[in-house]
Amino acid sequence: MAKTCIRVEACKIGSSERHNLRSKELDYIRPELTYRNEQWVERSIAEVHQDITEKYKAATGQGLQKKATPIREGVIVISEDTTLRQLQNLAEKLEERFGIHAFQIYTHKDEGANIWDGREKVWKPNYHAHMIFDWTDGHTGKTAKLNKHDMAEIQTITAECLNMERGVSSDRKHLSAMQYKNQIETEKAGQLQKDIEQLDLEYSTGTQKINQVQEELDTARKELKGMKTDIHINEAKEAAAKAGKTVFNAVTSVFNVGEVKRQAKEIETLKKENYNLSFKNQNLEGQLRTNTIAMQRAQETADRQIKAQVAKLKPITELFPKMENARENIEELQTMGIQNNDIRQLLTGKEIYYTGNLYDRDKRKSYLVKNIKIDIAKSKNGFTTIWINDIHFREFLKQLWNNLQKTLKINRGFHL
Repeated sequence: MAKTCIRVEACKIGSSERHNLRSKELDYIRPELTYRNEQWVERSIAEVHQDITEKYKAATGQGLQKKATPIREGVIVISEDTTLRQLQNLAEKLEERFGIHAFQIYTHKDEGANIWDGREKVWKPNYHAHMIFDWTDGHTGKTAKLNKHDMAEIQTITAECLNMERGVSSDRKHLSAMQYKNQIETEKAGQLQKDIEQLDLEYSTGTQKINQVQEELDTARKELKGMKTDIHINEAKEAAAKAGKTVFNAVTSVFNVGEVKRQAKEIETLKKENYNLSFKNQNLEGQLRTNTIAMQRAQETADRQIKAQVAKLKPITELFPKMENARENIEELQTMGIQNNDIRQLLTGKEIYYTGNLYDRDKRKSYLVKNIKIDIAKSKNGFTTIWINDIHFREFLKQLWNNLQKTLKINRGFHL
């Protein structure tokens, strides 16, 4: 059974979606395999980050700290047969257990590297998935706190949901694409060094064989010159046969000199390739650092260019069959200016505390409110409706209007 593991780190907000959506060229993928990738996107990273920032501001009165990492990205080792449905099931399990909400999932089955297997270069795939999490409690925008035991449990849940064996965090498949490529290049360089040493040994053996043949030729020539005219014919034939055999062996061996020369040329080519690989390996870490700095510098510009995708709410009647007038409540909340993420919390039976502008479409007036409680509950007639500070929302808006009129009347009287 194949092993799996998950590595969670701060999401690179400015570049994650471009990488996962394959909107930029990468030298470690095979484009003809990209069609096998799958994706599920509920909301854009920019939209989720904005919602979290607003919640945190409303709850604490302070801006989100620069070092905060409310959005995190999990890189998961998968198999060739892993499906998007399995990963969605994993996301649901993690949200139930730890409250972290995955709003984007991608599978990448087109990444890998060409490695030398001793005879030729073969493609070694790097199957993995990316899961983008809202790593906050959903109400205050504060980052969820998970300890090492929780992270270990996440590893176990991942293995169970993907029907794979639980791996360890040190698995080399846990590396980033650039680090994975670096390790493959290092292994390739090591294999080339072994090939060079083997060819050096064969070259040395061939050279010794040539020297031995040369000595046999010299001996044969001396024997032929030393023959006297009065040697019996049989002795002459025997000597000639011996010399002919020696010459034949020598010619056969010398013929292989071409192969030895070819091997020497191949050794020289491999040495050059090994040098190039060594130089390339020495600069890979520097390239990684340079790329990281460049991405950080481009992050601010990329954020402005990312277009927020429109998140479509699932039909409320499917999720909440008892809330016959859920759509009416949603329309009322959206009209008043409540954000979709807060609406989703309200529809699950939770209450929220809202600070901001509240719009009254009947009076066509917007009021600035602070820390008001909003929830959805049944009214006396049995239908669910919106309550603000435990008052029907229409009555609450009416009170805001009356208070505004009183204030205007007092101001006009003071002016007179």
